[in-house]
Amino acid sequence: MTMKFTIQYPKTKSGMKRFCKEFGLNAIYAGKHWSKRQADSQFWHNTVHAALMEQRIPRRMYEKPVAITFYWNDRMDCTNHAYIGKMIEDALKGWIIQDDDRRFVKEIRHKFYDQDCITVEITEVK
Repeated sequence: MTMKFTIQYPKTKSGMKRFCKEFGLNAIYAGKHWSKRQADSQFWHNTVHAALMEQRIPRRMYEKPVAITFYWNDRMDCTNHAYIGKMIEDALKGWIIQDDDRRFVKEIRHKFYDQDCITVEITEVK
């Protein structure tokens, strides 16, 4: 069983450049304050939940472990998406996945593509 949904990139005054600076893993390495990280987490939880509701994705948890694939189209390198991916994954807990530990999430993949949004694909694995 596979499920997909999309998330629009947040609109910022400086466009994609600001998005990359604000939410890339490099922001954490640069010493982003804990209160800002907490605000980031809340922002992404709200953004993901809004996307799930808008796309009518039901609150139905996978019974078996899953692989989560993120599709990106921005200026960051592939590994720099880890911070955003983690926040999106956290937002899926209790909606699509029971938890994000290794019993429920077996694999995370980050890929690039040419769409103007973030796509999240959840696939049941054995």
